[in-house]
Amino acid sequence: MEDSMYSLQDAIRCHLCETPVPPKHCDICHIHLCKACVGKHLSDQSRNHYILPFKLRGITPKCTKHFKEVCKQLCTTCNIPVCPLCVASHEHEKHKKEDILTWFEYKRAPMQNDLQDLEKSIYPRYQEAAKSIPVQRAGVNKRCRKLKTALDKQGEVLHTEIDTIIQGMKLKIDEMDAQHMAAIDRHEVAINHTITEITQTILDLKRLLETSDVGLFSEYITRTEEFKVLPAYFQVTLPTFTPQLINREQIRQQIGSLSELAITFLLDEPRILTCTLTECRDVLSVSCLSDSELWTRGGDNIMRLYNLQGELLRSLKTKSGNEPQDMAVTRVEILCTLITGIDL
Repeated sequence: MEDSMYSLQDAIRCHLCETPVPPKHCDICHIHLCKACVGKHLSDQSRNHYILPFKLRGITPKCTKHFKEVCKQLCTTCNIPVCPLCVASHEHEKHKKEDILTWFEYKRAPMQNDLQDLEKSIYPRYQEAAKSIPVQRAGVNKRCRKLKTALDKQGEVLHTEIDTIIQGMKLKIDEMDAQHMAAIDRHEVAINHTITEITQTILDLKRLLETSDVGLFSEYITRTEEFKVLPAYFQVTLPTFTPQLINREQIRQQIGSLSELAITFLLDEPRILTCTLTECRDVLSVSCLSDSELWTRGGDNIMRLYNLQGELLRSLKTKSGNEPQDMAVTRVEILCTLITGIDL
């Protein structure tokens, strides 16, 4: 290993003074330079120079229009590297241009941040989410077995006359089990798919960070914010079995009941579906009459009913003229407040 390091240092030396491992490189002259020799090299005014860190050597591409020139700048308007002749032309006269090394470092920093976020934060979270899938499956199977066992015990007491009912309820459990498993499978597929995308993105970023291809850097679009949001978790209301005392005339009712399987997906963050403007000076409270209508109060003695499109459907004014202190909506659509006496 030490011999390899010595060989590497011997191979990379300053072209002017033979100092090993030079930190600088002239990307036009294609020579390595130590810090002490940079000034001497720049003093040669017979040709242009472009000094940059050794690790970024090769960053300046050849101009596709002027073959003897190299591109020291990037036209951010056209998103292409440009040489001095391109800069002087009318084509890029009013365009915004940046030093290609400055632009490269500017683009490199967020890419490195993306890579760190993916490797240190996002990818581990997906791995933890993937690990929970087998546990969820085991829990589903365990609860399913418990439910079936309870049904079998009831079936032993009721004997043959309830076999048909028992079989029907087992099928219902299996259907709910299948629904639950299907939900978990979809969740796993979403997680594994995103893990695959993250893995590929990490590999692509690593390869991209090792290259000096300005074209590839300019095409890079971050997906980190997209990956930060994990697929929505779901909450399951598990079915339960409630046994009853056996009554031959009311067998079906006395076997018990299975609650329905309820799968609710939970969002990591609240989602804004719509924004509704009201005539209230300050909205102090809101009561939903339905999924599409809501009562509001605040700032005056009027309570207003709006739909989600912001249309005023109805209003109520207190007889006393005082501002209502609270309100609630009953099933029969009656608005109640702490202020008695309301004019419709």
